Amino acid sequence: MTHDAVTAAIDCVRRGGIVAVVDDGLARPDLDLVAAGENLRAVTLKCLRGLGSGDLYAPAATRRLDELGLSEQPTESADPLARRPALAASVGLADASAQSGDEATAAVIRALASDRNGADFHSPGPVTPIRSREGGVLRRLGHTEAAVDLAVLAGLAPVAVLSHVDTPDASVFDQPTMAAGQDNPPFPVVRISQIVHHRRVNERVVYQVAAAKLPTANGPFQAQAFHDTTTGEDHVALTLGELADDSPPLVRVHSECLTGDVFGSMRCDCGDQLNAALARIAEEGRGVVLYMRQEGRGIGLANKLRAYELQDRGLDTVEANRHLGFAADLRDYGVGAQILRELGITDLRLLTNNPKKTAGFRAYGLKVVEQLPLAVAPGAHNRRYLETKRARLGHEL
Repeated sequence: MTHDAVTAAIDCVRRGGIVAVVDDGLARPDLDLVAAGENLRAVTLKCLRGLGSGDLYAPAATRRLDELGLSEQPTESADPLARRPALAASVGLADASAQSGDEATAAVIRALASDRNGADFHSPGPVTPIRSREGGVLRRLGHTEAAVDLAVLAGLAPVAVLSHVDTPDASVFDQPTMAAGQDNPPFPVVRISQIVHHRRVNERVVYQVAAAKLPTANGPFQAQAFHDTTTGEDHVALTLGELADDSPPLVRVHSECLTGDVFGSMRCDCGDQLNAALARIAEEGRGVVLYMRQEGRGIGLANKLRAYELQDRGLDTVEANRHLGFAADLRDYGVGAQILRELGITDLRLLTNNPKKTAGFRAYGLKVVEQLPLAVAPGAHNRRYLETKRARLGHEL
């Protein structure tokens, strides 16, 4: 279970142990071994180096690296698809003693996590810090952010250490622990999606920032804007009627699709689904359309158009996402669940063809009492897309 996996990982990091972190937002999941920087020991560092690729990095909160005046290295690639983390200039301790090897490296990483100032470091040195994106895994699905988040969740400084595992046994991705050799106890395994879920459940990340009447062709809705503090996006809830009644309201959670919702693209069914949901709620006189700013099932507008290019060459929508290096669906339902709770909704009837969406909201503690289909007739341009959603993504069409 998510809670058990994250709790085990946090406890291990707090004790100075190593955790195996799986990036399951990639087309092919990969694995890093991580530990906290504040309580790092040389023996732990040696283990990380031996079981990983040998290269060690020190993920750290951007604000910490800025306090130390550690600038970012110039990037070698302007490729917007690159998932490379932002490396800072390598550092060592200016007052280094006779320590060498893993002892010296561990001392530098512990110093990064301490209250030392920038004058205590010199560059170049044996440790290469990596800038973690503000907001952690709620902002970027990466090992860097996961490592820092685990340290912070363990009550430690926002500095960690990681080593990539080049060719992990694929079976570890579905196991609660990873074998660590005869001399070490097994490492707990945690997925980045599980850390995301843990934080979404336990942290308030959205706040209502505006509300206004919005007359539409389907009726007099009210538009309420909710600011997501982790991504900086503003999501919109279109509400109609009194939501606090005893019976669960109709709810449609709709992911932004600029091409379909605004331009009327026929490559998908998004615009038709949005209009059908508004009409259905207007007919009932009560409900919510929650419009989430997560274009292209979470990959963003430019990447969605890149996926369209690949589909023009013969790939389906799932294959195109994976070719770009993404999982088939990167959406997380935690922010949507928080917004619905802000609206006073805990029980709902969900307008969706996607059972995974229903399961996602239930995982965040909402009671989906009924999943209602939102059927849209296929056309010449989206028939293959809809068939792929049915056959490969489990949509009930």
